[in-house]
Amino acid sequence: MIQKNVRLQIAFSKMLNKEQNVQVSDTTEADPSTSSGCNTAGKQKKIGCYFSVFLFGILFLTAIPSSGQRIMTLEEVVANALQKNYDIILSRNDSAIAAIDYSYRGAAFLPRLNGNVGTLWNNNSQKQTLSDGTKRNRSGLRSNNVTSQLALSWTLFDGLKMFATKKKLNRAEELSNLQYRLTVENTLLTALTAYFQMISIEQYIKSLQSSLILGGDQKKLAEQKLRAGVGSNVDVLQTQIDYNNIQVQIMQQQNLLNEQRISLNNILKRSPDIEFTVPDTIVVSTKPEYEKALENTEKNNSTILISKKNIEIDELGLKEYKANRMPKIGVTGNYSFQRTTADIGFQRLNQSYGYNAGFIFTWTLLNNLTTNTAIKNQKVQLNSDNYRLEAAKLQSKTNVYKAYLNFKNNLNVFELEKKSVELANQNLIIAAQRFKLGLSNYIEYRTVEQSYEDAEFRLSQAAFNTKISELKYLKEQGLLVY
Repeated sequence: MIQKNVRLQIAFSKMLNKEQNVQVSDTTEADPSTSSGCNTAGKQKKIGCYFSVFLFGILFLTAIPSSGQRIMTLEEVVANALQKNYDIILSRNDSAIAAIDYSYRGAAFLPRLNGNVGTLWNNNSQKQTLSDGTKRNRSGLRSNNVTSQLALSWTLFDGLKMFATKKKLNRAEELSNLQYRLTVENTLLTALTAYFQMISIEQYIKSLQSSLILGGDQKKLAEQKLRAGVGSNVDVLQTQIDYNNIQVQIMQQQNLLNEQRISLNNILKRSPDIEFTVPDTIVVSTKPEYEKALENTEKNNSTILISKKNIEIDELGLKEYKANRMPKIGVTGNYSFQRTTADIGFQRLNQSYGYNAGFIFTWTLLNNLTTNTAIKNQKVQLNSDNYRLEAAKLQSKTNVYKAYLNFKNNLNVFELEKKSVELANQNLIIAAQRFKLGLSNYIEYRTVEQSYEDAEFRLSQAAFNTKISELKYLKEQGLLVY
């Protein structure tokens, strides 16, 4: 992109002002000592040559930042978004939860071991009348019952449901990672859009600042011509109006720049008043290739991959439900201890302990058709997700084709706008020379200058549109964070 150098602009402006005074005071005197180039045709041609050099310096030299603000690089935008954006952090946490669940995938193959300990205290009163008429009346009769048990159960076969569950946990973790990746893609696209919009606005502001310097010089020249009796008050007033108008445009663009800076700070979860500037160049390095893009989309598009992963999870869920129709075989065992003490009765102490072990065979033959209902529902869900996959493929293919055409056309527009700026620049140099030599009026010059400003604006917008279309083109292929 076209760049400007503020310090050199001022130097060229001072030089031009000096030569303008020479032109007004002596417009026809030739310099007999000159022999070639800018020195061959007197002061008028010298002024035109100096002005050409001046415009060349303004339009093509690299800008030197004068604000002292630090430049935020593209790498910093990406790093800050990944580390601080709340949507990405929440999605990362969801992915971490799925990873924790998968880390315990082997638990389905382990036995279950339960232990329990309990004690029961009784304090009773007793009143008895025996057959011989004897009566017994006692209170405060205490008894204590202590029980403990350690029970183990281990399912050895459950219709292979435990294997399906293990794989399902793995697919759930992969799905969570894909959803995290999609969140990253969307967030980065939003952040980079604001970032490159700032660059585009900065470029246009610099072109307006160059126009402002030229406008100031034209205003001085019109005043000098008026004082010399070869100008008009209309040109003086019009140059002032145009000068003010350019200042207003710069202020408006500065407002837009501030809005984008605040938006980017918000995306990066930073304080809105943090000041920074951006580089002055937008680089487009991707080439639009449709067949390659289709291939990448099928392999890497996040939406398609998420749909495929949901189908895999549905298939494993169907296996889990079908496993409920199969019998279950396992082993069981327990160790128990029981001790009872009482103040009365034939047994003042009763204590037992020991263990037992055995096999368990269970087969649910009828459960109100719950298993059949679940299997049918899961099949419908699987069928729906297959249709969602086809819809996702079609939509992604549509999106990548639109992104391809948009990117390709924006590249062509960008190249045309660069040529337009070059032509507008040359036309501006010629128009400025004609105006200074009195061969045209200021209105004609201003028309050419306005054409140049419009070309600069279109070029900055074309650069931005091309970059954003490139990012969307890469995102549809799953290459934005690949």
